[in-house]
Amino acid sequence: MHDLTGTVVAIIDDHERAREALPALSAAGYEAELLHGEEGRAHLKMEDEEGITSIVKKLVLAFGDEVRILERLDAALADGASVVSVVSGADDAPDVAPILEEHGGRDMWRMGEWSFNRIGEPGSGEG
Repeated sequence: MHDLTGTVVAIIDDHERAREALPALSAAGYEAELLHGEEGRAHLKMEDEEGITSIVKKLVLAFGDEVRILERLDAALADGASVVSVVSGADDAPDVAPILEEHGGRDMWRMGEWSFNRIGEPGSGEG
């Protein structure tokens, strides 16, 4: 499973624009990963993990709102959109969001260890 802890994630509908976001993020000093298609969807799944760790993670996700975010990301990938995941510190989200928005980023979240927050301008990346 793709660990989203300590990242900002955004859905970008246009795959080419999502690809163009990576060098822009890199130039700003951020490490980013592009998830797309079935391979991207596989990164969001926990089916490859085994044992008690996998069970605990599944329970945490099942009872938390994070599962709704993961479902939304998965649905976007299934519909042909891309997801960009940016490694960032807690204070970096306000700097990362505009870069993602410039490349069509929408539905952005800052995923912390124990929390997640919606970021970016309302309606960002739309239209």
